Amino acid sequence: FVTDCGVPSAFDEPLECKHCTMCCNANEDCHPEEEVQVASLNYGTFAAVLFTCFFIVSCMVVLVFYTVDKRKNRGNAQTMSEER
Repeated sequence: FVTDCGVPSAFDEPLECKHCTMCCNANEDCHPEEEVQVASLNYGTFAAVLFTCFFIVSCMVVLVFYTVDKRKNRGNAQTMSEER
């Protein structure tokens, strides 16, 4: 069911339609009226998920830098022992 419930509206007051499947405006821009997955999360849960993702990515970056540094130092140690 499609209705003119968007902004700008062809009417003085935009229509409210709780059971419409599609909302359009006077510019013929339409969007489906369905709940977005992220919208169902509350702010606390969203913040916790976002922080957890940031923490995991940060740990992975630190691990990569640590590994690269260890390999670089291992090469330097072998070079130093060969020079003696």
